[in-house]
Amino acid sequence: MTLALVLLSVLIHVSWLAYAIAFLLSSLISAYGASTQVFFLDIATQDYPQSLDLASSLNSIFANVGISLGSFTAAQVAGITSITTTGYVGAIYSLIGVLCLVIVCRILHK
Repeated sequence: MTLALVLLSVLIHVSWLAYAIAFLLSSLISAYGASTQVFFLDIATQDYPQSLDLASSLNSIFANVGISLGSFTAAQVAGITSITTTGYVGAIYSLIGVLCLVIVCRILHK
């Protein structure tokens, strides 16, 4: 996803490539969201079965927080610089997400 965000910013002026990358991004985001939800629900089922409802509601809450934060950031970046640089900022968020995922996986596998 990070690479696709960077490529979108670089190739935004080539419309057919930008459309293809936007399609790829939407597919990747859908696949990532579903697999992440299943991952968290599996952890809740194994370790905290009594909190399965809480885990499923927290997932959608934080997904909405992420959408709001991303929309706000994109609006600010587009207002300060230009719309073509929003992909670079999205890539930064993506790298932060990958770093958080690596940290969580290391904690869980200890």
